[in-house]
Amino acid sequence: MLMYVVCAGTQTEAREWACHHKVPTRQVLYASSTRAIEGLRDFAVVRLQGFFGREDADDIEAVLRRNEMKYRIHHAGCANGCGG
Repeated sequence: MLMYVVCAGTQTEAREWACHHKVPTRQVLYASSTRAIEGLRDFAVVRLQGFFGREDADDIEAVLRRNEMKYRIHHAGCANGCGG
């Protein structure tokens, strides 16, 4: 299931985004810390205005890039997708 990693200033801001866009809460993960998002695979990133003022924004961006690279490397040899 595709997860939406919501990079926001607060969890409330992330919830409001999900509600406004009618995204089920089970598909939304607030990027509260690097630990909360480490190792994610099938995800889309949403960056809200409040995120850019956070002290850990650069660290979170680095983890998201690392997760994406691991996912791409994992699927590099999958011609039709491997489902994982």
